[in-house]
Amino acid sequence: MVRRPVPGDSGSLAAAGTSARRAARDLEAARERSGAAYDTLRSEWSTSTSVRVRKEGARALDVLAEGSGHADRVGALLQEHATRLSELQARSRRLLDDVAAAGLEVEDGVVRLPWGVIGEADAAAARGRADDVRAFQGELDAILAQHRRRRDALLEQVAASTAELEGLARALRLS
Repeated sequence: MVRRPVPGDSGSLAAAGTSARRAARDLEAARERSGAAYDTLRSEWSTSTSVRVRKEGARALDVLAEGSGHADRVGALLQEHATRLSELQARSRRLLDDVAAAGLEVEDGVVRLPWGVIGEADAAAARGRADDVRAFQGELDAILAQHRRRRDALLEQVAASTAELEGLARALRLS
């Protein structure tokens, strides 16, 4: 019997989210320190070279701020997903317990009767078990569909953030 129909490690996701948010705080602190140093230099320089350096410095500070924001948002997404994943896994464990209590089992995402003799031949009992199988299967399918939707949305958001960060890095290198 499969005991974990909802895959994932909510603890690792939460830890990754915490790390991303810590990185966001570190980036913001670096931006603040760099900004203070930049302001000191800006007041000292007045040549044409300094204009270019000031523009590059301002752009770098903006990119640090944007990168910090992305890291914080992705960290929050990971932490939220970890919480929701944990809730889905708890629902699936309760469902599996109910399935087992009804004398059924789940194998590869399918609720079914176990192999072997399960009782006397009784049409009413067989209909009742078939109804149980349908009800449990419907609940399991809903849990798994919700898990897939949430996972796919998270992956889409992380991919979008990654693409935006790559664009920022590319623009910073070209400036």
